[in-house]
Amino acid sequence: MQNNIKINDDFQEIGTRTMDERNRLTLGEIFKDFKRIRLYKNDRGEVLLRPIVEIPASELWLFQNREAFESVQKGLKDVSEGKITKINLDEL
Repeated sequence: MQNNIKINDDFQEIGTRTMDERNRLTLGEIFKDFKRIRLYKNDRGEVLLRPIVEIPASELWLFQNREAFESVQKGLKDVSEGKITKINLDEL
């Protein structure tokens, strides 16, 4: 499967690494919060490493339903701003 992307972002150099004797690079501290990285290569041989996060299939519906996703985001924002009301579920 060919997955082409267009990148129009500016990149900042963050360091230089040397390959070890087995042609491996150590990038752990750069991607410490990610377990999966998607790799892209262009015609000039430049490589882009894009961290990705996978979600369970049972949660995919939320990301495909814009209204539900925005509602969850709004709820999380409200909670972070202290805009919450306690309710007694037995009274519903």
